[in-house]
Amino acid sequence: MREVDPAALPLPIVQRRRARRLAVWNAAVWAVGNGLASTTLVVYLAYELHVPRVGLGIGLIVAAPQIVGLLRLGAPAMIGRLASRKGFCATAFLLSALLLLILPWLAAPGRLPSAGQSLAALIGLWCLCHLLQYLGTVALWSWLADLVPARIRGRFLGKRERWLVAGQAAGALCAGLFAWGFPREHPQLPGWIAYAIPAGVGAAFMLAAIVPLWLMPPAANRPAQGGQSHFRGDQVLSHRNVAGAAKIGTVPCERLPWRAMFAPLADARFLRLLLFGCWFSFFNGVTQSAQNVYPIQVLGITLLVSLALQTFMRLGQSAVSPALGALADRWGNRPVMIGSQLLVAAGLLCFPAATRDQWGWFAGAWVLWIAYAGLNVCLPNLLLKLSPGESNTPYIAAFYAITGLCYAASTIMGGALLDRYHAASITIYRSGMTLDFYQCIFVFGWAARSLGAVLLLWVIEPHVLLTLRVRD
Repeated sequence: MREVDPAALPLPIVQRRRARRLAVWNAAVWAVGNGLASTTLVVYLAYELHVPRVGLGIGLIVAAPQIVGLLRLGAPAMIGRLASRKGFCATAFLLSALLLLILPWLAAPGRLPSAGQSLAALIGLWCLCHLLQYLGTVALWSWLADLVPARIRGRFLGKRERWLVAGQAAGALCAGLFAWGFPREHPQLPGWIAYAIPAGVGAAFMLAAIVPLWLMPPAANRPAQGGQSHFRGDQVLSHRNVAGAAKIGTVPCERLPWRAMFAPLADARFLRLLLFGCWFSFFNGVTQSAQNVYPIQVLGITLLVSLALQTFMRLGQSAVSPALGALADRWGNRPVMIGSQLLVAAGLLCFPAATRDQWGWFAGAWVLWIAYAGLNVCLPNLLLKLSPGESNTPYIAAFYAITGLCYAASTIMGGALLDRYHAASITIYRSGMTLDFYQCIFVFGWAARSLGAVLLLWVIEPHVLLTLRVRD
């Protein structure tokens, strides 16, 4: 009789529940650090460098991490060769947090010979931090897919998203209050310190988030419960060989052959979701530089107000995420995503309606952007549904790498357009109405993002189990 390796068996229900609780704790603690060391704070830090062509600089801060993120395509092949999913994930997040600790010190004004070199150092370290996070996230999503059955995954992702955005909100609000109060208490110190200290504290929280991650039990790769593998014949890749585990208590992934990286590109259902992801990412990126510069230069919004609005949005997302996850489990992910996409797109129309004296419309955008919660919960849930349970890492890596590249390219393009045409205007034929650059880019962004809802109608979602209550 063939002996079965206990490590290859599914985890007991008690351990899976404990793993899900630890995964939520990991998300909450990491999110506080992410809120303290947010992209918005790094943008304000870049402003302290007083570099020319600031639009392109901001575009690079947002886009460059996505460009190097293309390297995550190799993550499935590295997992197993370098470490188990658990070890790979924890190490990647550890190195990312350590680099974030160095970033504000190295990129501080005057540390390097020129402002351009300081900006280059800031962008370079910011890229490496995110690349390591992206690599770790590929392993984490694959790990969670084995720990959470598909029939309750929407509920779990909704709960996790609640604590994720709540942590980000708390961190961002603390960073904004510190950046507002520090210069008043210490007017003799350089302004960049008000942004560097929250970034360093945020890195410390990210280090602390590794503790619950490490306490999570490893899970042997197996078809996710309720998942649907749609590989055929020799495309099926086994992950059950765990005899070579180097450490007790860890289950390394099977070492995937490099050709497996291209399997997602032959999957028609995955390609439909990828098309939506690319469209969504591209037209989100086009307006990013304008969205970051307009509140600062045109509306005169301070970092505190900007982060306070982000905090309000995240608290709203925290409130609705579990309900949206439950709806996704009952009715499917697509209906939730379509409604969310239309609301998110409408948020851009609030920007041109706002002025320096009446910027209440600007706050309205953040109210509508609470709908991002539907996309944040349902998009990864649908991606995992469309990924084969036994070899989901190539799908996860390909989706986020390719859509990230689209986001990066469009963000750089949007930054270059802002630098070149920020003072330009367009007169609509025969109407006499004149639109400035910002009005044009925001209206265009609204129309393009709204069309993304049409693409979602083309996406095929696996069978939805209609259930009122599921326990695991």
